[in-house]
Formats: sequence, C-alpha cells, structure tokens
Amino acid sequence: MNARLNDVLVHINETLDDEALHRLEEGIRHDAGVISVGHRPEKTHMIMVVYDTDATRASSLLHRFQERGLHAQVVGL
Repeated sequence: MNARLNDVLVHINETLDDEALHRLEEGIRHDAGVISVGHRPEKTHMIMVVYDTDATRASSLLHRFQERGLHAQVVGL
C-alpha cells in the first residue's frame, strides 16, 4: 500500500460520554479513507483523524461528523 497520509484535528462542541465517544470513533474509523482516529482522555472534544489523501479530504471527514448530528469544526491540519 502506497498511501499518502495526512491528519486533521476536529473539535466537537458536544460533550460525549465514554460510550458515545467510543461509538463515534468506531464509526469514523470505518469511513472511507480513514486510517486511524482517537483522542486524548483529557481532551475529549478534540478528535485526531489520520486519513489517506488519495481516498478522502478533510472537508469530507468533517461532513461525516456533521452527518452524525455533531457540531464540529476543523481546527488543525
């Protein structure tokens, strides 16, 4: 596999409990082009997504968060 990887930091406005956060990350992990997704325990509003730039874009990933009913913004690339 010769993927071109990039990462994006997404801020979500909602406060999610551990179970909801786990479900969100698992769902994002299955989106096209996503390589990995995670957060730091002390910063649950900040989700880091590593993705293959040949398969998706940061704007598409952000849209996926919004489709899940979350208010989210890209805060870093």
